[in-house]
Amino acid sequence: MARHLGQFSVVALPIELAQIGSRLADYYISLVGQLFDGIRSMSVPSDDWAQLGNAFLQFSKETPAEQVEASGISRDEAALFAAASFYFGDFPASACLAMRQSIRPNDPQSPWAVCYDFLARPSDLRSQIAIEVREHLRSGDLLGLGDNVEASAIEAQSALVDGPDTWVAAALLSRLLARFEESNIRAVLPEGGSAFWTPLINSFIDRKPSTWEFFPSQIQAIERGLLGNTESYSLQMPTGAGKTTLCETLLYWHLKRNPTHVAIMIVPYRSLASELRHSLVRRLNSLGIAARCAYGGTIPSGDEVHGLDLVNALVATPESLSGILSADPVFAQRISLVICDEGHLLDSSGRGIGLELLLARMKARQVNPIRFVFMSAIIPNIEEINAWLGGGEDTVIRSTYRPAIAEFSVLRSAGNGVGQSIRLDMHPHAQQRQYSIHGFLDRNNFQYVNTRTGRTKTYGFSSTKTLAVAAARKVLSMGTTAIFAANKRGVQGAIGLAEELIKQLECPLSLPKPINYADLEVLRARVDYLETEFGTDWIGARSLSNGAVLHHGDIPQETREVLEELLRDRRIQLVICTSTLAEGVNLPIRSLVLYSVQRWIGNGRPEDMLARDIKNLVGRAGRAGANTRGLVICANPHQWRLVLPVATALAGEPVRGSLRTLIESLESFLRTHTIALDNQFLEIQPASHPLIDGVDATLIELIVEEIGDAEFLRLAADLSDHTFAAHQLPAGSAATLRTVFELRAQRLIALRVDGKISWLKDTGAKVRLLESVEQGLLPSRADWARPVDPASDDLLSAILEWAWQDTEFKSDVRVAFRLDNGQDPEPVKLRLFEIIRQWIRGATFAEIAQSTQMDVDDILGIHTRVVAYSLQTLVEQGVSLLARLLLERGIEVNEGVLAFVEHLKFGAPSRFGVLLANGGVRHRKAYVALGNAIQALIPPVEPVSAKAVALRFLQNYPDGWRVALGEFIYFNTLRDVGSVGEVG
Repeated sequence: MARHLGQFSVVALPIELAQIGSRLADYYISLVGQLFDGIRSMSVPSDDWAQLGNAFLQFSKETPAEQVEASGISRDEAALFAAASFYFGDFPASACLAMRQSIRPNDPQSPWAVCYDFLARPSDLRSQIAIEVREHLRSGDLLGLGDNVEASAIEAQSALVDGPDTWVAAALLSRLLARFEESNIRAVLPEGGSAFWTPLINSFIDRKPSTWEFFPSQIQAIERGLLGNTESYSLQMPTGAGKTTLCETLLYWHLKRNPTHVAIMIVPYRSLASELRHSLVRRLNSLGIAARCAYGGTIPSGDEVHGLDLVNALVATPESLSGILSADPVFAQRISLVICDEGHLLDSSGRGIGLELLLARMKARQVNPIRFVFMSAIIPNIEEINAWLGGGEDTVIRSTYRPAIAEFSVLRSAGNGVGQSIRLDMHPHAQQRQYSIHGFLDRNNFQYVNTRTGRTKTYGFSSTKTLAVAAARKVLSMGTTAIFAANKRGVQGAIGLAEELIKQLECPLSLPKPINYADLEVLRARVDYLETEFGTDWIGARSLSNGAVLHHGDIPQETREVLEELLRDRRIQLVICTSTLAEGVNLPIRSLVLYSVQRWIGNGRPEDMLARDIKNLVGRAGRAGANTRGLVICANPHQWRLVLPVATALAGEPVRGSLRTLIESLESFLRTHTIALDNQFLEIQPASHPLIDGVDATLIELIVEEIGDAEFLRLAADLSDHTFAAHQLPAGSAATLRTVFELRAQRLIALRVDGKISWLKDTGAKVRLLESVEQGLLPSRADWARPVDPASDDLLSAILEWAWQDTEFKSDVRVAFRLDNGQDPEPVKLRLFEIIRQWIRGATFAEIAQSTQMDVDDILGIHTRVVAYSLQTLVEQGVSLLARLLLERGIEVNEGVLAFVEHLKFGAPSRFGVLLANGGVRHRKAYVALGNAIQALIPPVEPVSAKAVALRFLQNYPDGWRVALGEFIYFNTLRDVGSVGEVG
């Protein structure tokens, strides 16, 4: 409590805490006593060790130096005691952070210096014992490590004669090494001393910070046989408990033992796939395991399918993986391990059905069955899912370990008017630990002097929004802070929070300013980037110029990665976000302010977030290696009831799967309207499209020319039994699901008679698009073989007019333009077409908004839902199917038509712009401008030389390109096209 009062600058201390403040030395001595009592018993719970470590940190980091020194306390000693406490409690990442609070000892061979090196893990170890321990770990010499442990115990005994300072450090070192002997990575791994593990061990050791031991959650999984057999497993591990490192270890073990096999890691979001491309995938490649990422569309790009015969590990989104499996059956047959991360997405209305059917599709393989490892932080009924995937009773692993403890609190108001004050109730769910910080916010925080009139004014602070932003500002000194809103738009969304922050900052309040916690030089270049792309008035640019990141799902992936990098590198300390924060992206959040955990849906009615989704969200508060603890503040006391189950670690809602939900809704609809279930009904109902698309993709993989109709129908019915839904539904509903599979099988049998199955296999297109392409897209142009510019209005108009006839596309347009469900979207058609036209021509979002006289945020919402997803998916499948259809007639579609898909994907008007985008140039502004410049060269440039020519442009004309692109994009692009120069 005293620590929080100091951090929050609360002046008035309660009497009992004032006594502690005047008796710091006595308080410190009692903590030291607890430390050594704990060492002797070694039966102290992990949470108690963490509390002890944080108490010591109060002396080494948070209490003023003069106050500590006046009490005769050494800050460096306190840091060591904090680090040791964390280490004994199995929080090695927190131990490293704590130890780095102290000054490195001068004598490298003293016990204090060895403790520092062992706990802080600097890259340049100086202590001989620490060096020996690390080298024993590298080589696998566990006997040599044992000798170090034995020698340290002897040294601790002899240190008694050297005095208390030497003995304390020697005794701690002895206990630390003894614990390390049991928990180090080689001690935990099966046959850990063998040379088999050496490349992976060296990779762990060489990281920053260096990794020498596993977390308890990882140890639990390994000791339960995750690396020792081929059974399917399901793991429930809290956010931040080391899933990625565990996955890397599993992939290494599996693929080094089976070098011709393929292992897949399914991740739900492009953002997570992108992050893993720069971390996990790179590390696997450095270990000699050929790995790559795929997170494009439903039809894989040439780069994604090229050379798959050489790939052993693939990180992919479900949509991309489904397309790759269809495009390369040989690759699919090599898969022997599938890791499904963030598995609770089975319940996602948008992606759950596709994920479940994809898993069922792979699970149904009879020859060389696939091993599954299912992972999630928040599924209470994980045993059911494990049984579905073929796991046994002994292969469910539950862990409650978190590498950084989360503290919960809630804001509550007292009084009104002049006397209104807001207290922070800490641990309101824990009777023995709860206390209140009175005056956390009050009138003084919101008073300011009007510079024009000289009068004192008070900023209104009665709203939850105002208090949420103020609370976030109040805790900024503790580290990176996030304010969460369940919605992105509107006054109650993330955008409204950003507007509130800017409004507050326009008044000289006494609250901390986010800009004071930002790297101004780095920030300036990023603000320039945002203003160029989105305009100076865009709320995201205005927020960043004030020291805060605005992060939500409508912000393009390129920009989100730029913003996430700022947070990851701690160049900025405040982020306002939606649920994108919980999508697996690893950001160092210290404090999380929950503004609202209710979503406002279309009819203006609030919808409570699920407890399991809140749990996944708050798991981001306090990250291993970034913080020793996290703080969660519920800003709305009326919504504390929704956070309470998470704070008290209740199980939360079970995962049932959106396929089951859809089948139940389908049955209800059929009963109510007395409609017979048939293929025509399924294909005209947008709600059933995810179901039939997933079923079709699975069945197309099974159907072959020599299989009879009856046998294929039987296989289809059997496949339905492999779904999670079939394991849960009553017999009658399971029969309905089986009927859907049989109906789709009959549809495919009819297509086989017409010779069209091979079209679908070759293209990966949806069955329901066949008729649309044959009757709509094909006749929209007289000659598809005629040369055409992929960015021409002629081609664009033909394709857009065809897409406009698709009911699912129109439904997405209604949502993006925020029209009522039954409202005719025809009035927005021309505006949408103009947005798409300008996108392909390379216009920035600011330019598109200006020319269409729309708000930038509206443009971003339309682009995300309609252009970057709905239209892109529809067009890539439609064009590929068109090309196959015409090939049957002996006509080859012009390459400009085929290229249109990538021009739409990247928003680039030139061929060379697309080549640069595919070649790794990350910024759209760069590949558009460079592509246009290369396209204009005479004589023409060979496509293979695009990156080399772009590099020449940037190096030979740096001043011009710096002005054209801006410093930030210029230096990043220089790196992207091959320069080793400094990156901004």
